[in-house]
Amino acid sequence: MENWFKIEFIFAKNLHITPHDLDNMEFYRIEYMIENYEEFIEEENKNYKKQERDQEKQFSKNKPPATGDFKVPKMKVPDIKVPKF
Repeated sequence: MENWFKIEFIFAKNLHITPHDLDNMEFYRIEYMIENYEEFIEEENKNYKKQERDQEKQFSKNKPPATGDFKVPKMKVPDIKVPKF
């Protein structure tokens, strides 16, 4: 029974089908719609992850070089004599 309420929630929220309309549907149609919805969600998740990876690759190409690659030039500090008063 708990699963049926989850099904009603999914249909109402994402597919905009009221529980009354759902009660009038044949069970096999509900099963097919759920399978198709799950496949659709999986495909969307794959596309989202692929898009994230592409953005990370693009960001890593465009980021400036790390500061560890920068070498500080060697400089001698000049001797400065302090005047006496």
